[in-house]
Amino acid sequence: MTDRDERGAADLELHAEVPAVPVTPPIDEAYAIANAITLELPMHEHVPALLLDNQPRALAPRVVWSWRISMMTQAMFPSLLLGVGVWLIWRLEHVWWLVGAVAAPWLLAAVLAYRLPPRRYAVWRYQITDDALRLDRGVMVRVESVVPYTRIQHVDTEQGPIERALGLTRVIVHTASGTGSTLSIPGLTPADAAALRERLAALAGVVEPL
Repeated sequence: MTDRDERGAADLELHAEVPAVPVTPPIDEAYAIANAITLELPMHEHVPALLLDNQPRALAPRVVWSWRISMMTQAMFPSLLLGVGVWLIWRLEHVWWLVGAVAAPWLLAAVLAYRLPPRRYAVWRYQITDDALRLDRGVMVRVESVVPYTRIQHVDTEQGPIERALGLTRVIVHTASGTGSTLSIPGLTPADAAALRERLAALAGVVEPL
C-alpha cells in the first residue's frame, strides 16, 4: 500500500468517527414549518381564525329562517288551547268561532315572523375585544352586554333540531354572575361557532390556545 492510499484510508476512518451534527433551521423557518404543519391538521381545516380586531360581527343570514320557524312552532300551543276552549264552550254550534280561534295565533305568528326576524338580524352583533366579549341585540328593547373574559367559566356549542336542519350552531357562554349566568350567540355556522368557542375559552384561560 502506498503512502497516498494510507492517508486516504486514515481520512476515511477520521470522518467515520465524527458523528453527524444535525442542521437546525433558523427560528423563523422553524416557526413557519410548525405553523404549516398545524394548519394542515383536520381540526383546523375549516375553522377560520377569529382575531382581536375589535370589529362587530354579524350572524349567519340563515338565522332569520331559524327564528321564523321557531315563532311559527310556538303558535301551536296557543292555537290548540284556544281551539279546545272554544269547542268546550260552544261545541259545534259555532264552527267559525272554532276555526277563527285556531287560526288566530297562526296568523299573528305569521305576521310577526315576517317582520321581526330581519330586524332582529340587522341589529344582532357580537364583538371580541382585548378584554371582553360584547353583545348587542334587541329590536323593541336594545340590550348591550359586556362579559369580561375573567368572568367566563366555560363555553359550549349547541344545536337544536331547527338549527341542525339549517346548518347552524349556537355558542353558550357560562359566566360567574348570579343572575343571567348564561349568554347565547345564535345563528353561527359550525366552523365559526367552533372557532369562537375555542377563542373565548383560550381568552378566559379555560384551555390552552390552539
